Amino acid sequence: QDFVMALSILLRGTVHEKLRWTFNLYDINKDGYINKEEMMDIVKAIYDMMGKYTYPVLKEDAPRQHVEVFFQKMDKNKDGVVTLDEFIESCQEDDNIMRSLQLFENVM
Repeated sequence: QDFVMALSILLRGTVHEKLRWTFNLYDINKDGYINKEEMMDIVKAIYDMMGKYTYPVLKEDAPRQHVEVFFQKMDKNKDGVVTLDEFIESCQEDDNIMRSLQLFENVM
């Protein structure tokens, strides 16, 4: 059921629904905020899956750098956490993110 709901949002959801779904994916403990620890867990998992197969090989501190860049961009009030509103606002300001949300629109 979760898979079908996610697919429905990705294929037919509004931009706001897609961004909310993505935010909830990163908000591991569901407290309404993304903190650096949660983001590091997600990023490390992604790097663990793909890191060995990249060229050039990723540096050991690449996940930490990725998280720092994310927070510089998304944490608008610099309080150490990213709220849903900050996440949505930052994503809507980024053309690359907005284009990536449209990837699935013509699939079905």
